[in-house]
Amino acid sequence: MKQLFLLAALSSATNAWAQAPVTTVISVGTFGLAPNAGLQLEHRLTRHFSLGLQGTRYFGNDYPGYQAALLGRYYFGPMAPTGFYAQAQVGVFQHTGQIQAYYPDRVFPPSDVRLGGSGGGLGLGYQLLLGQHLALNAGLGLKFYHIRSLGMCDCSYVGNWYATGQPGSLLDGQLNIGYAF
Repeated sequence: MKQLFLLAALSSATNAWAQAPVTTVISVGTFGLAPNAGLQLEHRLTRHFSLGLQGTRYFGNDYPGYQAALLGRYYFGPMAPTGFYAQAQVGVFQHTGQIQAYYPDRVFPPSDVRLGGSGGGLGLGYQLLLGQHLALNAGLGLKFYHIRSLGMCDCSYVGNWYATGQPGSLLDGQLNIGYAF
């Protein structure tokens, strides 16, 4: 009987110290399919839905620049922001690219050009909470951020914007580590 009383007292004490459920996660992107670093803020709106903002800096030689996105996630588990999720995003980008011009008797050196636009994407992922505050997130999906056509000139962009490893890649993935509160 004495052990039962102690067990009940210990159980109620730990419940009194239990923290409120996690509603917000701030994370940094430490690894992606393209050389980049990112920051993400996600906030739970309902039991299964969260909304977030994401900013990414790309460091590649061909298209250095920035992307920002608004994302919505639906979590299939009992409570967002943990477990498996489906994600939709819309975003904008600003990158520096290079154009190579070709003429029959001469090839000009590449020249810089500013690229800007918008796009969106869909993906799947999993977010895991370790302890009360450490969040790990892995996501993979498809996105499309269109760059303008070069028109009728005999020129091309240096580097394929849509190739995996470039910021315009159709295949998109990220590993994040963050703080949940």
